[in-house]
Amino acid sequence: MADEEAEQDRCAQSATSAAIVALRERLQELATALKDSPDTPEQSASQYCQDFCQTLVEYAGRWRIEQEPLPLVEVYTVALLSYARAAPSLSPQCENVSLVLERLTLSCVELLLSLPENVPVALWEQFQSSVQAAHGLLQENGISQLQMLYAVAQEESVWSHSVLHGIFSKETPETEKVHEFLALEGPVLLEMRIKHLIKENQLEKAALLAKACSEYPGFEGKGHFKQTYLVCLCATVAQEPLMQEISKVDCRDALEMICNLESDGDEKGALCLCSAFLTRQLLQGDMYCAWELTLFWSKLLKRLESSVQAFLDRCRQMSSLSKTVYHILFLIKVIQSEMEDVGLPVCIELCIRALQMESDDSANTKATICKTILCLLPSDLEVKRACQLTEFLLEPTVDSYYAVETLYNEPDQKLEEESLPVPNSLRCELLLVFKTQWPFDPEFWDWKTLKRHCLALMGEEASIVSSIDELNDSENPEAAEEEELIKGNDVYKDQAESFWDTTVELNEIEDERKKKREIKKLREKGFISASLNWIYIRKNMFQNQRNPSPLRAKLHW
Repeated sequence: MADEEAEQDRCAQSATSAAIVALRERLQELATALKDSPDTPEQSASQYCQDFCQTLVEYAGRWRIEQEPLPLVEVYTVALLSYARAAPSLSPQCENVSLVLERLTLSCVELLLSLPENVPVALWEQFQSSVQAAHGLLQENGISQLQMLYAVAQEESVWSHSVLHGIFSKETPETEKVHEFLALEGPVLLEMRIKHLIKENQLEKAALLAKACSEYPGFEGKGHFKQTYLVCLCATVAQEPLMQEISKVDCRDALEMICNLESDGDEKGALCLCSAFLTRQLLQGDMYCAWELTLFWSKLLKRLESSVQAFLDRCRQMSSLSKTVYHILFLIKVIQSEMEDVGLPVCIELCIRALQMESDDSANTKATICKTILCLLPSDLEVKRACQLTEFLLEPTVDSYYAVETLYNEPDQKLEEESLPVPNSLRCELLLVFKTQWPFDPEFWDWKTLKRHCLALMGEEASIVSSIDELNDSENPEAAEEEELIKGNDVYKDQAESFWDTTVELNEIEDERKKKREIKKLREKGFISASLNWIYIRKNMFQNQRNPSPLRAKLHW
């Protein structure tokens, strides 16, 4: 078996050597054709670039970079030196000249970064000498695009630089040496190093190198080292140190980083970074950029998480971190947007949590939650009554009172558990949470009982409701007025000696009659509604009061 394997290795080496010789001869033919071409310099350069690329693809395609990278190193070594020797005959006006060299350099660097550490010394020395020679030839023609490869070829191997080892081992090399190394390598090569480390799952090393690059003043505005550093941190460190690190970054800058990652196709990294910043905002109760982060987070999560249940579970986890009601409302909004009816039970769960939270602006936030629940369960009469009653108890005004009255005067609803939009257990939990917000439990009360308790909470406003009710209960005000006048006349017929007093009283009755007729006309014309005519009445009730309350002073008659 050993002999067979040795024989196979000899055959493979022989085939590789033959292929390299053939490649060198083919490239030499292309260079000769370039010099002897009768075409214009631009045309001949364009044709050479096309033939060069086709030849390189043909020969490099014989080996796979994951399985046999070393023969590919020989292929690129020969190609680089051949291209550099042909450079004096290549017209700089041909845009393909610089493009081919750029692609060739990047492909060669990517290959070198993936090499095993035990590269044969002879092969590495051959690569070094070829790159140095090619770099010199290109520089003579004013081309410096091989600088990146030249920097790599200075060391014993791709990853052997002492400063690089110092960064990876957290030895904190001297700042000057670090900056010198980073300037030599350049942002492109360093980004390729970091991406390779991430690909190989060496995230800690990638984070350390990315941090060093992000702190180097010479790279300001170049590359995306900061966002790469933060993405690596998200995957390698615990939550507390991560929160400390990202607290130094403005959320607007974070949003830009997230968009950059998404544009580059790194949706996983974008989600990781977005989750970290959103978590920070939730834990700190900070509303700055909270909606944008929640929206981006939900969109990225939906793309990467095919399971509906997993998406909803992540939303639950985020809600458990929230310190404010509005963060929970943002999560409800994205669940409704992404999941629609499927996410309704989770939305109700989040509403329950929001109702149980304490807030500096308790009345307004709970009223907002009630309105949200009304939108989520618009056909559930019992829940609607609970929401409206809660709003009334938060602010017992005339308008909120009549909203409660309207719902409680509707016929009771018979619910079938099978047709409920959310599980009945969850619905009951919601109603129980509402009851904890009330000073009484009206579950078995009729409307009259509940009305009496509501009016007791309204103070002066209760007299307004009573006046409105009296007016609205009078189905035929004109007939009632005639009856009242007749009764008044009968009383005063027996009192002839008080004729003058009778005349005065009758005049007052007639004046009252006219006022009521005016109210009726205004109502018929639409100026006074069944629930808002209290404004006109109240004006008459309080027009003679000398010291109106501050609440009354705010009303505009």
